[in-house]
Amino acid sequence: MAHQPHGPVAVGDQFKLATPNGPIFEVIKIREMAPVDHALITKVRDTKSPTLISIHTLLDRDFYIPVPPESRQLPDNDGILRGL
Repeated sequence: MAHQPHGPVAVGDQFKLATPNGPIFEVIKIREMAPVDHALITKVRDTKSPTLISIHTLLDRDFYIPVPPESRQLPDNDGILRGL
């Protein structure tokens, strides 16, 4: 997915909840809104329920921790047929 830089957050970035076994979310769209910009995020393992969240909250280490590129998760169904 192409990155859309928006300060320290870009489309395609992944974040996990700041809990021991929290789910991982991916930024799928960035919306410029006043007074703070928002990102549309969705769980990597369940993409059917996107959530709009402020970028300020997304960057708050008390709530979300960025997932480094080498630890990124892929969706369960990435559209590639395997094992045929």
